[in-house]
Amino acid sequence: MKEVLEHLRAEICNLPEIPKISKEQYENFANNCVVALMTGGESSRFKEVEGANGTNKNSFRLPNNDTMIEMTIRMYRDAGIKDFVALVYHEAHTVKKLLGEGEKLGVRIRYSYDPEHPIGKGGAVKNALINGSIPKGKNLIVHNPDDIIINYKSSFPQDIIAGHIKGENQNSIVTVVVVKETAYAFTGMKIDNGKVTQIEMYPMVPIPTHIGVTVFSPKSFKYFDKLFYLDKKSDFEKVLFPILSKKRELYAVAIPNECWLAVNNLKVYKQLVAYLEQPSNV
Repeated sequence: MKEVLEHLRAEICNLPEIPKISKEQYENFANNCVVALMTGGESSRFKEVEGANGTNKNSFRLPNNDTMIEMTIRMYRDAGIKDFVALVYHEAHTVKKLLGEGEKLGVRIRYSYDPEHPIGKGGAVKNALINGSIPKGKNLIVHNPDDIIINYKSSFPQDIIAGHIKGENQNSIVTVVVVKETAYAFTGMKIDNGKVTQIEMYPMVPIPTHIGVTVFSPKSFKYFDKLFYLDKKSDFEKVLFPILSKKRELYAVAIPNECWLAVNNLKVYKQLVAYLEQPSNV
């Protein structure tokens, strides 16, 4: 089974190393960039966490008194990016109460509210472009704050921006951040003529997976005008990405699998808590 999966990896995942860019290149991008924090969803699976009802999960207080959204903001702030917009809907007041205008974190935070009902990630970005909280001339990083980056050895913002700039040089206008493989949640089996010949517990499936972080060039914003609406829910992964991939305008940057936690249920929440309790992270 491992040999078959390795063959699959070679067939579908050919990713170059993250390139090096100059300090000037990075600063030019970062100084003309806004980070959109996706905080509108109801996150029904996260309600398994004790005390999570009545708050947006991104502003939910962790045992160390931190929050996922503050962790995410500090990561970008420490890399020199200080312009943020929170795209809010569910329990939006808890996000606004926590963050204010960003003064406590040393950043600037604006808010874009979904109009009366959830409109998905594509609609939320379009709405923010319309109301000006995402300036149309700026680079954009969209980050789901519950997609937590941990144990990253260098600078995550610098690496994804370096990859995006390389993609732009190859005529791409959007960059997806991925892991090269993810764990299959069940027992894997190889079956030959009905006979189970091999067992693999929770095998790593070598299919690149989007981790909820995307970098957009301003040239991509025209698609939000054409493809997304404010009267129905739609996500850019489902609508926009297939179009860009056909046009060869979608680039990818990979990070190590162990550097990503998708904190969307009780099990992964406990993994995050265990990580934060490690002496090196206290």
